[in-house]
Amino acid sequence: MKRVILDTNIYGRIIERKEEEEIQNALRKRKDVIIYGFDVVRKELRGLSGESLIGRRKLRILLLTLYDTIARTHIFLTTSLINQLAEDYYSTYRHVGGNKSKDKIFNDFLIIACASLHELDIVVSEDNKTMFSNEATSAYRIVNNLRKYRMPEFISYQNFRRLFS
Repeated sequence: MKRVILDTNIYGRIIERKEEEEIQNALRKRKDVIIYGFDVVRKELRGLSGESLIGRRKLRILLLTLYDTIARTHIFLTTSLINQLAEDYYSTYRHVGGNKSKDKIFNDFLIIACASLHELDIVVSEDNKTMFSNEATSAYRIVNNLRKYRMPEFISYQNFRRLFS
């Protein structure tokens, strides 16, 4: 069983490539892959401009519909423990030389904290400049090792698609 969380940018990638139906069908067939949602990701999707259009449909509506369809009832909420772990990631990130401001990177840390605490297997993202940067991944490893949390595997959208091959 592969337990997976998608970063916000992956929902956009699926829409951009017009692969919504293909991904949904693959998930229906592969019962050993479960996609988990997280309230932080849904809030980021809701925060997008309501004016952007894809064809005749609003992008935000497409993204939220995709999120709700894929995650279904497997939704995690931010807790004080997730928030504290993300704070620890940020503190360690700054200590190892990370220079992104907290408001630019903290949601990434919340997603990784959620995945670590809930022992998810995979985090899918295309965000190599913040979420998967060397400083950020060092911070996750340091903090998770200290707290005895298992590290999720970090993969790209392309590698996520390979789960269904």
